[in-house]
Amino acid sequence: MKLEKKAVKIASAGAFSLAVLKFTFWIISWSMTLLASAADSLLDLMVSIFNLFALKESVKPADKEHNYWHWKIEGIAAVIEWLIIIVSWGIIIYSSIKKLILWTPVSSIEEGIVVMLISIAVTWIIVFFLHSTAKKTHNLIIKADLVHYTMDFLTNTWIIIALILVKFTWFHFIDPVIAIGIAIYIMFPSLKIIKDWFDVLMDRSINKDDEIWKIILKNKEVESFHKLKTHKSWWKIFISFHMVFKDENISLKEANEISCEVEKNIKKHFKDRTSILIRLDPYNELES
Repeated sequence: MKLEKKAVKIASAGAFSLAVLKFTFWIISWSMTLLASAADSLLDLMVSIFNLFALKESVKPADKEHNYWHWKIEGIAAVIEWLIIIVSWGIIIYSSIKKLILWTPVSSIEEGIVVMLISIAVTWIIVFFLHSTAKKTHNLIIKADLVHYTMDFLTNTWIIIALILVKFTWFHFIDPVIAIGIAIYIMFPSLKIIKDWFDVLMDRSINKDDEIWKIILKNKEVESFHKLKTHKSWWKIFISFHMVFKDENISLKEANEISCEVEKNIKKHFKDRTSILIRLDPYNELES
């Protein structure tokens, strides 16, 4: 978990630096695209802080009050992140429409372009580090952060294009129009993220029943299985089912050995990211 925390801390530091830089130059230039980018960097900072909190809390072991660890804290953090995104989205849209109506010009364009070039460089470093960490750890929180900063990289590129167009055409309406486009662009990935975390909170099935089915019935002593239930919480997969043996008079010792073998094969298939509960049945109670 040290590598994941290091990645989130680096992302937080980068987002904080960029947010301060962009807000400073937004005050100077009054560019709506800079405001949109600054708000996005502030969002990234909030997201990274929440992710750091989620990483710290979710790895706490099970206790008397929380028998299944603390993994679902990440879902609660995601809901808060999403609400922040909604509020920021509304502010950017409102400010951009107001600027279109008042026809407020953009100033200090050259300085704004320099700020965005710095932002692209810093964001690229963050994306590179997060991508490397995600490949090594397969951590969902790191992957979510990677999505945010990849969006930033693309957004910053569009902001530079907007500022250059304003500089050479003096069509100042380009600035708020692109800012609105950026705000809408930010919203779509946020909906995907909230859906993913909602699935975690609602214990959505992992949809790997066919794979599990093949592993269970691979053992020749197993007749069938039923009541298969699965869900995922963070990186952990929870699987439970009832298993029926061909020999109704099988000994408890032999049945236990077979179930241990089945459990071992399932964990091997899912790279030991599973918590498995198997009930041993002498016959299929559903058929009865």
